[in-house]
Amino acid sequence: MKKQSNATIKAHLLRSALIVLPLLAVCVVPFALAQGTYRGKPDELYGSRPQSRVVMPTCRLLINEGFDDIDNLPGWVLINHSEPLGPNGWFQGNDGVFPAFDGLSVAYIGANFYNGGGEATISNWLLTPEVGLQDGDTLTFYTRTIELSAFPDRLQVRMSTNGSSINVGTTSTDVGDFTTLLLDINPTYAMGGYPEAWTQFTVNITGVPSGTSGRLAFRYFVEDGGPEGTRSNYIGIDRVQYCGIPGVRGTPTPRPHPTPVPRP
Repeated sequence: MKKQSNATIKAHLLRSALIVLPLLAVCVVPFALAQGTYRGKPDELYGSRPQSRVVMPTCRLLINEGFDDIDNLPGWVLINHSEPLGPNGWFQGNDGVFPAFDGLSVAYIGANFYNGGGEATISNWLLTPEVGLQDGDTLTFYTRTIELSAFPDRLQVRMSTNGSSINVGTTSTDVGDFTTLLLDINPTYAMGGYPEAWTQFTVNITGVPSGTSGRLAFRYFVEDGGPEGTRSNYIGIDRVQYCGIPGVRGTPTPRPHPTPVPRP
C-alpha cells in the first residue's frame, strides 16, 4: 500500500512539473529577450553611441582623430587669440558635462566661455595637420553643446591653401591665411541654434587648384562671449575625419626619358 501511494504521489508531482515548466518558459523568455536587447543607455557605455557602431569611410583617410589625448595630437596646432584672453584654451573633454561621441567618455576636445576673459570676443583656433587638398575631398566631424543652453555658441570651419602655414592673424577678428569659410554653425547666435546632441557635419572641398596643400581649422568664434558676456557656453568636437578621394596628390614630377641610341 505504501509503494502504491508513493507511485501515485510521484505521478502527480511529474504531471505538475510538466504543467509548470511551460508556464515558466512563457514568463522567462520575454524577460530574457528584454535583457538581451537592453545594454544600458548609450551614454553609460561609449558616450552618445556604442563604439562598435562607428562607421569607417571607404575613402582614403588622411586624418582620423578621436581626441583620446589632446596632449598627443601630432601635427595639430592650438592657438587662442581671444580678446581679452581667458584662463584656458582647448581642453580634454569633461564627461561630467556630457560624454564623448565615441571611445572613452572623455575622448573629445572641448572649449568654453573661459577661453575669453570678462566680456570677450572669443577666437580659439584648432588647426589640423597639413594635408593635400583636392576637389571632392570631405571633412566630417561631430559637435554639440549642452542641453537647454542659455548662452549661444558658434563654430566656424576655415581653410588655408598656404601649405603648412599656421598664420591666423594676431587679433580676435583676424583670420590670417584661413580666408576660406567652409562652414559657420549658428552665426546668428540663435538660442538652440547649436546642436545639443552629437551631430555630424560634412564639408566638401571645392575650387582647389591641383597640387594644393594646406590646413583646415576649427574656430570657436563667439562675440560678446566670456564669463561676463551674453554668449558662449561649452562645445565639444569629436571624430574628425578628412577623406581624400582616390587619385594623385599634387603634381607628379615628370621623369626624363632616355634618348634612343641608333643601332649600328
